[in-house]
This record gives sequence, C-alpha cells and structure tokens, in this order.
Amino acid sequence: MDTREFTASCMERNRTATMQSISGLGQEELTWQPHPSANPIGFLLFHIFRTEDRYVHRVLGEKEEFWERDGWDRRWVLPPHGAEVAPVWPTGQTWTIEQVVEWEPPPLEEMLGYAQQVRRSALEVLQGLDPATLDKPLDLNRPEITRTFHLRIV
Repeated sequence: MDTREFTASCMERNRTATMQSISGLGQEELTWQPHPSANPIGFLLFHIFRTEDRYVHRVLGEKEEFWERDGWDRRWVLPPHGAEVAPVWPTGQTWTIEQVVEWEPPPLEEMLGYAQQVRRSALEVLQGLDPATLDKPLDLNRPEITRTFHLRIV
C-alpha cells in the first residue's frame, strides 16, 4: 500500500466514523455547545469539510476549490473576516469563539452535500499525486510544508 492508498483509507475510515456520529442530528444539536469555550458540532463539520476542500484542491491538486467554483461561498453566510486574518480562504480556523457561536450552520443535509462533492474529487486528486513529490517543499522558505504535511492534516 502506498501513501496515497493509505491516506485514502484513513480519510474514508474517519468519514465513516464521523457520519455514524452525526446521524440524525437536528439544527439545534448542530449549534449546541457542551461548554462556553467549546466549538459546536456544526462548526466542526464546516471546518473539517472546508479544510479538506482547501488543502486537497487548492494546495495539493492546484485546482479551484468547490467552495468558490460551485458557489458554496455565496450560499452560506459566514462571520465577517478581514483580509489580514483570513485572506481568501475562510475555513473557520481564525474565527473567535464569539464568531463560532453566532454563526448559524446550514442544514446538515446541505453541509453533507458539500462534503460528498469535496470527498469524491479529493480521492481523485489524491490518486493523481506523484508519490515522488510528496516530501518536496511547497515553499522553499518553509521546507517543512510539504504535500505530506497537508495530507496529515486532511
């Protein structure tokens, strides 16, 4: 099994576990916080799906993200963010807890539609990667940032 197959297997196993965990959740449960400083499930799902889209398509596949290409960025209202904080790739990473809590996630089915679209394409991008390039730096000023680095995050 090569790195691409191993990564695809891990991605699928984690997604299956996630889907089992969220089965049947309603909007109220997507916004529930177990603690005032904890992220709600809806935000965590958004962050996971957006990060996969960003890293696999833009960074690894050097393609346009579904987020922009298919208009998801216009369907879902996100908290305001300045270019100095999150230039053009809102994934929730830089949101404050106040922004996270105030954000109303879209219905679960809609988020899962985005996630399925991203995943199908992500697995194709993954299979198209050249294993010989996985450990080469993407930025010579930051040699630790490789394709493998991003695969670990996904």
